[in-house]
Amino acid sequence: MNGFADLLDRFGSMKALVVGDLMLDEYIFGRATRISPEAPVMVVRQTGAKAVPGGAANVALNLAALGAQVRVAGVVGADIAGQALEASLTDRGAAPSDLVRDPNRVTTRKTRVLADHAHQVLRIDDEDDAPLSPEIEGELLERVEAALPGCDVVLLSDYLKGTLTERVVHETINLCHCRQITVVANPKPRSAPLYNRATLVSLNRYEATDLLGLRRPLSIEEAPDAAQELRYRLDVEGVLVTLGEAGMVAARDGACVQVPAPRVEVYDTAGAGDTVVATVALGHAAVGFDLQVFELAAETGAKVVRHVGVACPTREDLLSLR
Repeated sequence: MNGFADLLDRFGSMKALVVGDLMLDEYIFGRATRISPEAPVMVVRQTGAKAVPGGAANVALNLAALGAQVRVAGVVGADIAGQALEASLTDRGAAPSDLVRDPNRVTTRKTRVLADHAHQVLRIDDEDDAPLSPEIEGELLERVEAALPGCDVVLLSDYLKGTLTERVVHETINLCHCRQITVVANPKPRSAPLYNRATLVSLNRYEATDLLGLRRPLSIEEAPDAAQELRYRLDVEGVLVTLGEAGMVAARDGACVQVPAPRVEVYDTAGAGDTVVATVALGHAAVGFDLQVFELAAETGAKVVRHVGVACPTREDLLSLR
């Protein structure tokens, strides 16, 4: 494997803005002790708990871990969870100075109960996925525009929680086009058509399958043609389709690259997609649609699946890629 030192060094001087659905991922750890006499459910004796940034906030952490200066624009509630999310982002190197607090909205929280550190017993979602009000949309767009001077790349991270409305997406892309800023998006199939004119849209195999209306998951052999078809349908410059253990395929006008996934012992794939899209966003802004960008993304994604839980590349991970 060729080293990626030059590309990683460029990341250290880059500025990125993440706009999207911010979440707080909460974990309650415990030991499964018995079946409850009240109902046929497991009784878990709590031994610990933690809360970490999730959703678009985890994408921001990955950008920061890769060395970029990161700002985060999104909406949280005027609640304790929003305060905790802001503090956690600050502690982990992503400046959340562009958060809008909506007193009529709760901060999205996903609380997972894990027994014996691995078995997920329950997940509780506390969220409001209604579209933002026009007033909050306007305030968020003001924050986005204020964060753009000096910005190299904007990453739109869409989990269908109401932040990335049609107005927010279109006006953000317009603002970026006026300033020649790279725009990378990772939408869901339902919202993907909103991202026309983005520089690059990233989808996983199952999202691409859904958008194309296929009855079975996209095969490796079909992926290059599928990526080109999606590029035309979505009216974007480029499309990246991640294929899990089969690697990834990226297409733009007149070009297609296919990168295999490194062979690794997988512990947990949670969050690997965030690592890949963060790497591709910085790499594309730095050197354009280049094979090395996608090779590096495959390697950084392979590093994080070795860790348990949602993770970012560590300093040791990045040093090993130089």
